[in-house]
Amino acid sequence: MRTNYLREKNGNGVSGNRSAMPQLGGDFSRFAGLAEDQFPRSPEMDQVQPPRRDAVNNAVNVLLACTAILLALGVLMVFSATSAISIRAVDNSGGEVGLFSVAIKHLLFTTVGIGFAFILARCDYRLLERFSHLFFALGLALQLAVILFGVEVHGNRNWLGIGGVQIQPSEFLKLAMVVWLAHMLALISGRAAKNFRSFVPALAGFILAVLEIILPGDMGTALIVVMIGAGMAWLAGIGLRVIGFGALGAMMLAGVFVAIAPSRLARVASFLNNLWELPDTHAPTQSDFAQFAFGTGGINGAGIGAGKEKWLSLREAHTDFIFAVIGEEIGLIGTLIVVSLFLLMGWSFLRLTLNNPTRFGQLLTAGAGLWICGQGLLNMMVVVGLLPVFGVPLPFISQGGSAIMANLMMVGVTVSIARGVPGVHENRKVSAGLAARTKAVLKNSAGADKK
Repeated sequence: MRTNYLREKNGNGVSGNRSAMPQLGGDFSRFAGLAEDQFPRSPEMDQVQPPRRDAVNNAVNVLLACTAILLALGVLMVFSATSAISIRAVDNSGGEVGLFSVAIKHLLFTTVGIGFAFILARCDYRLLERFSHLFFALGLALQLAVILFGVEVHGNRNWLGIGGVQIQPSEFLKLAMVVWLAHMLALISGRAAKNFRSFVPALAGFILAVLEIILPGDMGTALIVVMIGAGMAWLAGIGLRVIGFGALGAMMLAGVFVAIAPSRLARVASFLNNLWELPDTHAPTQSDFAQFAFGTGGINGAGIGAGKEKWLSLREAHTDFIFAVIGEEIGLIGTLIVVSLFLLMGWSFLRLTLNNPTRFGQLLTAGAGLWICGQGLLNMMVVVGLLPVFGVPLPFISQGGSAIMANLMMVGVTVSIARGVPGVHENRKVSAGLAARTKAVLKNSAGADKK
């Protein structure tokens, strides 16, 4: 039997890092249908454990630092990537459109997203678990509204117009699905985890979410959701054989949706051709232009704002292909910085997952990591030509109000889960108070020196 920190073992109702967590003896499979706060807990799980507390605090600090750096870089690169379309829009409108209006809107959505993330981080994560069904139902309802009344852009009906603002509900459905799926899978433990029927309710809701996303034509988001769901299901105890059959079915369904859409079929054919050929300089594709951007940037880059491909050739330079703009303007150094930041975020999500004492917290944090880091990896693989183009943004960097807000809200929920680990909230309050007192002392000392 393979070892996994999050999977059930020997019939115990315990999940998590077995070397770091207290063990609960006996058979607790009869509690599989209870809510998490009704599970038996050993006294040690409610006691502050300094190694776990410090590991969680360090991981949260790394996660927040990486998020802040990626956000700052994203705002800067969106201003640069939209400079071409912004100048053209101003010229074509005779001055009626404001300069950098797209980038300013992105900055506004980023600010709002930070506010939502702060609120969610301060909330008790148990409230999120308690109302997870409501959040998931609202997400499904919004996505259903997209199917019925959605706005079509570039052949896909993925947006919903609300009061003059277009939102992409599938991004918020991803957030709601991660919370709901973590709750549903957390209810299954012990012997129940070995019975596939126990997973049927969670599987039914998951399939419904995927179908609602893929029907309007959003293949990219559907693939991300499938990746998240498969990872969380495996961590919850579903065998690889079952997941393999599910993946095979998903691939067949994806093949059908690719075959019936000429644009998707052309992108897949272009990808397969580019695997064995050099970029076509006479009739370049979107991926070819991205390769030209990386080649122009070299090691140090052409300089922020000095990229050429965004002016005419590279479509969606500020959204799905912003990683190519980074490669052209900041060079190999800039791309490696972005990759390193996502790797650090992956490390922090892993540490938070392994050191969380609750099954719900483990599954939710793992789902958040699969979403943010997995989507970031897939986006970069698309841009460098290792995957066909399927249209997903680079988290925290690409322009897109719904995506940036959903990503930040997911970080806020993750921090809320981390604050629920015994000792973490109190330790962070003490640290904040100590920092404030130190600042006051230094300020008083500086004032005394002036006198």
